[in-house]
Amino acid sequence: MLKIKCPKCNEEIELGKDQYNALLNDIEKEELDKRVKERVETIEKAYKAQYELEANKMKSAQDNLINELNTQIKLLKEKLSNSNKAIETLKNDLAAKDLEIAKLKGDINATLKDSDLSMQKTKEQYEFQLKAKDEEIKHWKEYRMGDSTKDLGESLEQYCHDTFDEVRAVAYPRAYFEKDTTKDEEGEMGDRIFRDFSEDGIELVSIMFEMKNQKDDTEKKHKNEEFFKKLDRNRTAKGCEYAVLVSTLEEDSKLYNNGIVDVSHKYPKMFVVRPQFFLTIIGLIRNMAMNSYAYKKQVVEYQRENVDVTNFEAALKAVTDKITSDYEKAGAIYNDVDDMCDGIIKKVNDFRDKFKTATGWIGKAVNQLPNLEVRKLIKNNPTMKEKFENLKKTEEGN
Repeated sequence: MLKIKCPKCNEEIELGKDQYNALLNDIEKEELDKRVKERVETIEKAYKAQYELEANKMKSAQDNLINELNTQIKLLKEKLSNSNKAIETLKNDLAAKDLEIAKLKGDINATLKDSDLSMQKTKEQYEFQLKAKDEEIKHWKEYRMGDSTKDLGESLEQYCHDTFDEVRAVAYPRAYFEKDTTKDEEGEMGDRIFRDFSEDGIELVSIMFEMKNQKDDTEKKHKNEEFFKKLDRNRTAKGCEYAVLVSTLEEDSKLYNNGIVDVSHKYPKMFVVRPQFFLTIIGLIRNMAMNSYAYKKQVVEYQRENVDVTNFEAALKAVTDKITSDYEKAGAIYNDVDDMCDGIIKKVNDFRDKFKTATGWIGKAVNQLPNLEVRKLIKNNPTMKEKFENLKKTEEGN
């Protein structure tokens, strides 16, 4: 017999071997159940805490990313809206410019008509002056036929240059009158180029000059018309408005001895003059150009404004393209984030399913605890049953 003391009343109780073993088994089973339960609860708490932590982290990161993208998309939409308003304003400005251009074209046509009339009137005004030059022309012819060519200097070109320099400071302070230094497509150059400018830098008039002196060639008598084509080609190549041939050729021609001859019926804006009318033709052409100065000023201002509008359009297009590109990139990122969110949700669901599976296996393990009793384990195992019975008999013998 075995004696055990009650922890509460300190009374000793005698138990048989079987009773003692049964009591011991019950205590061990109760302790094992308690430990298994505590272990299961600990694992469940750990899994639950880890699940909640990871889920909160994922949800927080997802919410922050979505909020940031929504903010960026909102800003991009606002920029795009502002750009659309700017484009609409620009369209209205361009429409107004088109109306202004149409009006300006009308003014130009009217100005050109007035200029033609003014030119005709000016020509008539100078006719009487040309007649007054008859005696001077006669003197010039005699002068050229004589031996006094040294007064022309080394060439007719130099004579014109010196003559212009005498009046440059007073009459043409902003004018350019220099040698032509660039060859045209035929490899030729004109003699002199004249350009005069207004105080605000607008070109008033430009003239390509060619000088031909009969004394320069004693073998063959040339005609003025032989040089018209070259002169017109040089005028066009150098961007000049007018062309003037200063010539002593055909010295017996009544036509050319009138002093100034308009040959624009053959080549546009071309004149042939005798040397003594060199300054006169410059003054005549410049006066005609002054009539169209207001029109030229309007054209220059319009060109400047048009350049500003073109630059603005280019800048606006660059901004619009950048906004569109950023918006498309944001859209692509938003789609990627949406796919990421789907992936995160899928992973969370997989995590939840695995957690549930683990919990199920733990439950099954708990359900198997009763099967740990020795009597159940040896029920269908004769060998182990025999060993336990022998052990029991040994213990009882002792």
